Amino acid sequence: MQSNAVLFPSMQANGPFDASTVAYAFNQGINSVELDALAQAISRLGRDHSTVVVASMKTDLQEFEDLGYITLTPTSSGTLSVDLICAGALLSNYFWAVWVPRYLNNCSLKVSVMAHLEPRAEVQHCTVVFRIPGPRETTGAFLTELGTKFPGHEPEIIAIQVGNRLEQEGLADE
Repeated sequence: MQSNAVLFPSMQANGPFDASTVAYAFNQGINSVELDALAQAISRLGRDHSTVVVASMKTDLQEFEDLGYITLTPTSSGTLSVDLICAGALLSNYFWAVWVPRYLNNCSLKVSVMAHLEPRAEVQHCTVVFRIPGPRETTGAFLTELGTKFPGHEPEIIAIQVGNRLEQEGLADE
């Protein structure tokens, strides 16, 4: 029997390149040039709060704009100006913990990526998916109860996306 680590490798988002998801994808026979370009753009956004990318990246970046993390503006030179409109850690965490594993899953690779968060930061962001059976009222009660589990820390729910998006993307039962 193989261990889960062999079947489902876990990687650090801030690890060395040879242990990165880009290197892993390349070693598994996947053209990782686009993934690397997107990872570089996300890194620049986290550091500089804006960047310019080739227009062909619009499809990959559209999800981040739809989530309210960035704005995309076409330029006169056939590129896109990308501006960060959320916390850089939120964008980075979503990219590494949700987007990259889903991208690699679509390429028939299963991995998890541990996002790099500043250890001394006063605020940490994370993306969590809950499956809550029942009507909307049940969801409201669950979120209210969840908020009371951290007395004195005052967690804040920044965004809620209701629906069956993961099921529509074929990821709900994985």
